[in-house]
Amino acid sequence: MQLQRSRQQNRLPHALLLAGAAGLGKSRFARSLAQSILCEQPGEQGEACGKCRQCLLLQAENHPDLRVVTPAEDSHVIRIDAIRELASGNTLSVGDGGFRIFIIEPAHAMGQGAANALLKTLEEPIAGTLMLLVTSAPDRLPVTIRSRCQLLRFSPPDRQTGLAWLQQSGLSATEAGEALELAAGAPLRALELATGGALEPYRLLREGLQSLLLGQDTAVSLAEAWLKEKELDSLLLFLSSEIMDVIRGKRHQEGKKAVSPLQSLHEWVDLKELYRLLDRLTDTRRAGSNNLNAQLALESVLLQWSRITKGVN
Repeated sequence: MQLQRSRQQNRLPHALLLAGAAGLGKSRFARSLAQSILCEQPGEQGEACGKCRQCLLLQAENHPDLRVVTPAEDSHVIRIDAIRELASGNTLSVGDGGFRIFIIEPAHAMGQGAANALLKTLEEPIAGTLMLLVTSAPDRLPVTIRSRCQLLRFSPPDRQTGLAWLQQSGLSATEAGEALELAAGAPLRALELATGGALEPYRLLREGLQSLLLGQDTAVSLAEAWLKEKELDSLLLFLSSEIMDVIRGKRHQEGKKAVSPLQSLHEWVDLKELYRLLDRLTDTRRAGSNNLNAQLALESVLLQWSRITKGVN
């Protein structure tokens, strides 16, 4: 609503940073906002009509006033050439509809050179252009980029809302609950996990954590087995989700009957130690692209998890 009011008052920011965990709808929002702005006859709430010439061009993915910049097919990085092309010539001139919109996703995939090229554009914004930077890792963007964008932070909905949406999307109550838990409350990510057949692998991950807790496995062997199945970043996200689960139990579910050793952790684990481990996981994820040894990194966090869950600080 605030963005729509800004638009009606011709006070839209020149750049928005859409930040939040994966699976919260940032990409959908960016495209919906672009459709709303470019539509010739938007509704009272700003929704695109879906029928005008501009909307038909958008539906055909052939609108000249909307550009989406993503990593090249053979890379995970947004290259400097893509940003230079965006900022060159008439690309930044205002289109027929009075606006030209650029979506950069994921924005944290820009290398230093690409970020510097974009910074020049952000420092001298052109009226009628809107940059939408979509990211799940805003801390990986240079401060100079972040400071020149208006932040729009996305947070997970409350649990009941997320469960209701997932069940409306076709999941059973059990599947919805498990998927939402694994996705740290992000409904779109939860739906992706459930429909992509990922719930069973995550059940096996949880069984591995339980084996470590019970002394039936070691951090070294568990890390080696996990890395054969999943990438380090995915495993770190899983561990973060499990730790947040224990933290929530520590805060709100002391009287809830546990049905497994993992669910009863909140009864004795140290809350401060959990937060320290959570911070470490975040730092490890940030360092993930810097030639990090995945095996050693995962072993280290699993050892810390083992010490915490066994009451050894």
